[in-house]
Amino acid sequence: MRICGRVIDSSSSERPLSGVLVSNGEHVVATDAEGEYELDLEPGDHSFVWVTAPAGRRPVSEFYWRAADAVAASDAVDFQLAPAPESAASSFRLAQITDTHVIAREGRLTQAEELARSLQQLEAGDRPDFIIASGDLTNRGQLDELRDFQRALSAAAAPVFLLFGGHDGNQERHSSEEKSSSSFTRNYEAVLGPTYYSFDWGEGGWHFVIYPNEEYFFSERDQLRKAAWLEADLASQPPGRQTVMAVHTPPPTAFLEKLSERDVVLVVHGHWHSSKAFSYQGVSVAATPPFCFGGIDTRPRSYRLVEFQGSDREVATALRAVGSGPSRPSTPGKVGAFELAWKRPVPGGFHRAGVVVRGGDLLISLSDEDLDGGAGLLCLSADNGKERWRARTEASIKNRVGLNASGSRAAALSVCGRLHWLDTADGTVLWTADLPGYPQRWLYTSPVSTGDAVYAGGKAGVGSFHAESGEVIWYKSLEESDNWSCYASPVSFDNLLIMLLQRRGLLALERNSGEIAWELVTGVDYQYAAPVLVGDLIVSGGDKGELLALRAVTGEVVTRGKTLSAPYPSGLTVVGGRLIATTPDGQVRCHDLESLDLQWTFDTGPDLLDMTPYRRDISSVLASAVLLGDDRLAVGGNDGVLYILDTASGGCCAQAAFGAPISAPVTKVDSGFCVGTLDGRLCRYVRG
Repeated sequence: MRICGRVIDSSSSERPLSGVLVSNGEHVVATDAEGEYELDLEPGDHSFVWVTAPAGRRPVSEFYWRAADAVAASDAVDFQLAPAPESAASSFRLAQITDTHVIAREGRLTQAEELARSLQQLEAGDRPDFIIASGDLTNRGQLDELRDFQRALSAAAAPVFLLFGGHDGNQERHSSEEKSSSSFTRNYEAVLGPTYYSFDWGEGGWHFVIYPNEEYFFSERDQLRKAAWLEADLASQPPGRQTVMAVHTPPPTAFLEKLSERDVVLVVHGHWHSSKAFSYQGVSVAATPPFCFGGIDTRPRSYRLVEFQGSDREVATALRAVGSGPSRPSTPGKVGAFELAWKRPVPGGFHRAGVVVRGGDLLISLSDEDLDGGAGLLCLSADNGKERWRARTEASIKNRVGLNASGSRAAALSVCGRLHWLDTADGTVLWTADLPGYPQRWLYTSPVSTGDAVYAGGKAGVGSFHAESGEVIWYKSLEESDNWSCYASPVSFDNLLIMLLQRRGLLALERNSGEIAWELVTGVDYQYAAPVLVGDLIVSGGDKGELLALRAVTGEVVTRGKTLSAPYPSGLTVVGGRLIATTPDGQVRCHDLESLDLQWTFDTGPDLLDMTPYRRDISSVLASAVLLGDDRLAVGGNDGVLYILDTASGGCCAQAAFGAPISAPVTKVDSGFCVGTLDGRLCRYVRG
């Protein structure tokens, strides 16, 4: 059937508004000089009719009509828009939140009350003009969860624009037998409205598109309608108008290529519960960790702030952690017998990548979560902290570099899957190689350099590259995806490359061919610490709460035991006959290496930021312990405290508060050490 209506100014005797876009979710039309439009509307096919609110306007009530209501309307299907000077400002701020996973049951960490408090924290800190919640708003998409989420939004003063994510349709999808003929969005639409739409904001005329991209939640016909709408919506924008898009899952490269032709400059998303930022064919892409609990990549629960400044057509983004309380950074002058020699800021901060010592130099992996070009590798003098050189990379280096035997070369692997081979004398990049799937990889491991080859990769696959030229020797595909973000780096032993593959097990590849030499199926996951080599043994986490040791050559299990109080170790260190494990329940634990019996434990304090996956308001340790001498261990906690422990007893010999999480391992330097904090301070300590 054919519907018609008008878009009018509610403040001026119903003055018509021309050139305003109206859509049925498939076709897009613009109002004429009288503010009138006409559209086809088939209730079996189209669920809504909506208006794209121009900058400086807001809907008086909802921006949409439900199809059934529009059909039943006795006269025209009109939209009233009121003046909204806040959305016509020359400068404004957007805050993106994602993956709130609200559930309805009591006593769980993502209750609507927690979301409401987090929204209040966000607005108190950065005062965004509007918020985009980019999917997985609820855990299963049950009606009570959706209503709880909707109620929580009342805590926000700024308008919140919502996007459908797969979890918001899971209940329908998993209970339906009509997998291809149905869309699993009915609950979402009943409570929250359309799953996709657009609006404009700002004096410069920025266009914003809310677009769900998990196709399997939509029927084949709805997928076609949705794609037709996106093409029509983008084609309707005037030349030069730039667009920001929110999707839920990582956008494929083919999709980004199409967007680059339509002046889309930024795509924000969630889904991976991790942070990742890169650019592809002129389109910036930014993934944001969850808003209500720690990320899978152990980034703090966060939101992304996007700033638009007047006539400047560039956008500035910043990843902001949601804190439990006020931050009080401090740099202690002494830590026990060690005195501060120097300190300096390091852009991007220290998350999980430890500092690498090369002679008198310190090699530091740099992250760029803000799309400001800061990713790369930094070389500092260990004596005074002064910069020797800096090399840029196209995306963050999430883990430490791998050195060749002489230390003259370093391998750095970007999160997107580009391997960089550098001269450590001056930082010259000698070659780069892109792993299959670049830039869609999610790689948090360190490369390994041994002999004349460099090895790099993760769960989806690993490759061997000629150190001299960067040419591929072999590449071994292992799984369909890298899911999920995992810092467990491979270990080289004899002619083997030994890997922890999350949700699969431990396996060894032949270094000369990439063929699997042995595999042990066990319940390891993405949170696990990297395996460590001890003589001819590999020590690792195993099934839940378990530690195990196995022969590196054969994979034969020598000993295993459920000896952890936590589900997994977040860090592992071997000191003589002792195995030191750090855990996500805030403990440092010492186990006998041969029997795995527990010898002592040490407890850290409450976390300053929520960094452990799916958790909040706990005590946790992410960094592994480091041996400073024969009888002293150094370990940093998410409580912001550096602890010096007695190796034999676990007694605390000294501690010092830095006021920011210490989630990267301390690095031993000569007779002292250096420690980096999440907020970007590097401190060198020497014996007094």
